[in-house]
Amino acid sequence: MAIRMTGQAQIYPSFDIEHRISSPIAETGRLQRFTSELISHGPLYALANHRIHSPKPLVPLENWKYWTDPKPQWLEGIMRAYPPRWKRKAYLDAMLEQDHASGIEAHYDVSNEFYALFLDKKYRFYTAADFWNKQETLEEAQVHKAGFIRGLLRLSGDEKVLDLGCGWGSMLRYLRETGHSGELIGLTLSQEQLTFDQQQRGLSVSLSDFITEPFEGAPYDRIYSIGSLEHVRPAELANLYQKTYDALAPGGLAVHQFFSYRSDPCPISVAVLELFFPGSMLSMHRIHIEAAEAAGFRITHDSIHDYKPTLRAWYDRLVANQDKALALVGLEVYNRYMTFLPFAWLFFKQNEADLHRVVIEKTAC
Repeated sequence: MAIRMTGQAQIYPSFDIEHRISSPIAETGRLQRFTSELISHGPLYALANHRIHSPKPLVPLENWKYWTDPKPQWLEGIMRAYPPRWKRKAYLDAMLEQDHASGIEAHYDVSNEFYALFLDKKYRFYTAADFWNKQETLEEAQVHKAGFIRGLLRLSGDEKVLDLGCGWGSMLRYLRETGHSGELIGLTLSQEQLTFDQQQRGLSVSLSDFITEPFEGAPYDRIYSIGSLEHVRPAELANLYQKTYDALAPGGLAVHQFFSYRSDPCPISVAVLELFFPGSMLSMHRIHIEAAEAAGFRITHDSIHDYKPTLRAWYDRLVANQDKALALVGLEVYNRYMTFLPFAWLFFKQNEADLHRVVIEKTAC
């Protein structure tokens, strides 16, 4: 049966999924893909993609434990021994040939309604929250995060502010609702987010690649990003930090929340992450710091925070809304996010990367 379109949402009839479950041809193709990717991309990538293409929804508890339960040391060794670094790098270089827009659209233009199923209901932050205790709701934790970022911005009320990669306008809305009267401007590469920000939230948001395009409307008093610098490739950091420095008024500052590699610039997980964020590549944290300082910034704050509770909260909400998610985006996309969230949890649990909040200041002339 053909897919029906309702607004921006794709409706996948339930019997389409049942048909996929019973198709031996599809299962044979899935096994052939697994074997091929085991050789070309390694066991971690092959297993992740195999589960993404499961012919039925992944079982929530089994799936979470599959990725997050400790494994025997010998098994971890096998999983992380292949492919060798040169092969990982070759694959990554090929993926990085695509432009930023293609990768952003692949992840963020799935469906606004789909993301609404598992993100916080008021602001729709798709970035790490601050859980002060285990009893707090996701909504409360995201407000804590927003308040923390606002404090780092040191706003008096009338500053001109630019949000790089503003998503669904979450922080812009928070600033507006907490009394900021200065001009608030956002940039996004997602057409779905742009439409939502402009039509649903009445925000001043433009479709622009903040990495490669100039910052229109400079100078700004404050520039910030929350969960956007992860899409900036290492070779692009120096230019971005210099562009940010040049766009700030004297005495201005920038605040960035992002995660970055701790010690290994090309771990085994780098290929798997391309399943979820094609064309993006994380940088070592020291590369961020060096690029900021080379641009002329003074680092005045750098704190580390925990992403794992947010990932688990999103996972639980997605599971609770399984039927709605399947109706909106279909089986493969649902299983992709069911794989992405526990894999990301493991990524942080194994200390491959840290979530940072960094304040960089431009000297007043």
